[in-house]
Amino acid sequence: MELHDLPRAVSKERTLQAGQRSSPFEAKGIERVTPQEAHGQPESLFRLWMAANVNITTLGTGAIATTLLGLPLWKAALAITAANFLGSLALGLFSTYGVRYGLPMMALCERWFGHWGNRVLSGINFLNGVSWFAVNTVVCAYALEHVLSIPPAPAIFLLAAIQILLAAVGHKLILRAGDVCFLVLVFLFSVVSALSLLPLPAGYAPAPKTGAEGAVPGAWLLTGSLALSYLGGWMLFAADYSRYLRYESDAPSIERQVFWHTFWGAFLSTTWIEILGAFLGGAIRSENPTDLLFPLLPGSLHLLLAAAIVLGTISANVINLYSAGLSLLGSGLRLPQYQASLLVGAAGLAIALLGHRDFYHRYEGLLFLLAYLIFPRLPILAIAHLRPRVSRIATLDTGSIGFFCWLGGVLASLPCIRQEPWFLGALAAAHPAWGDIAFLVGTAVSALLYLVLTQQERQATAATGALPCP
Repeated sequence: MELHDLPRAVSKERTLQAGQRSSPFEAKGIERVTPQEAHGQPESLFRLWMAANVNITTLGTGAIATTLLGLPLWKAALAITAANFLGSLALGLFSTYGVRYGLPMMALCERWFGHWGNRVLSGINFLNGVSWFAVNTVVCAYALEHVLSIPPAPAIFLLAAIQILLAAVGHKLILRAGDVCFLVLVFLFSVVSALSLLPLPAGYAPAPKTGAEGAVPGAWLLTGSLALSYLGGWMLFAADYSRYLRYESDAPSIERQVFWHTFWGAFLSTTWIEILGAFLGGAIRSENPTDLLFPLLPGSLHLLLAAAIVLGTISANVINLYSAGLSLLGSGLRLPQYQASLLVGAAGLAIALLGHRDFYHRYEGLLFLLAYLIFPRLPILAIAHLRPRVSRIATLDTGSIGFFCWLGGVLASLPCIRQEPWFLGALAAAHPAWGDIAFLVGTAVSALLYLVLTQQERQATAATGALPCP
């Protein structure tokens, strides 16, 4: 592979996009962004990731710790903070890839997981975006049902149409929407946080009392795993929103700014909202996250709260739709980016309509399933970026090694999965106090395999912003 080469999908896509230049939709798909096309500022990523996580689904993630797992608040807060610190560091690192390489993550991954391996992993990343789109849309539909008495199915259709349109327009509109959503959502959830300290109105049943004695086995580790899994859903999207910051001058400074703005935007938002969710989950009996917020506000403000929930859903879901569309292109589909977003929206709409009941259990299962598949990929992405490596096996290129190491990590995690009643691994059954550590085991195994089966390149790659050669 030459330094100027792009993934195989790029050359064919250029022809498709040539006719899109006069369209209101974004023309660029997974081609490399050139320094001449750079625009925006690193601080926009702080607002983007804050807006993406200050929402009702993040609240529900924290609520699982007390509603389902039975942790006391202080233990839940400790697990949430530690997990979000680690997850935000990884998200910040992966955001710098956009500046360094000018490619979306799924185009970038072809170098490290091989042509066909990356197509498989891009398909999984497509499912990741579709699933998150469905989850967020379902939660928002609950809010509209509560306030406006709109049945879930029509609400899901309406929300999906708005979100798909925004994602299809593309990158610039997503960043502008993030700026607006940031201001409104931070203000509203600050008010909700303050009101949560007041006594609940009469007539609302408290949640069952929880405490260490009532916690499920391994609840602390499970809570940390859930929080980390939530951020893991964003990690393979990170470079998609920093690639247009590939300025020609002062690139190291831009990378540092991108890292810290992403880190603080993700860490502050997820930690704040998830701890709030854990607090409310221990105080209010709930079947879905919207039940946690409406008791805090008088009826006259419920419409405003529903509007904020809709806004928070849109700010997160345009990211899911846009990046899942890029993942479709990375999997080999030859379409303009906006058409890929339409396909993602249609798939997410179908999932949302089929799975909008029994929220907490379905959502918990989704978080863990995505973690099993996503996290074994992350150490390979980090190692290959920080210390470019080549295969030790003459018959296998580095990309194939990366894919097989990911697969080995996934398989090694199976005995540690604890997802009753669907699946219970042998180690998880023998050691229930460990909780579900499958994705941690998978991550460690894939990292170890990659380090063993590859070696560091002898000649350092020049800092040209291009991918290293095999």
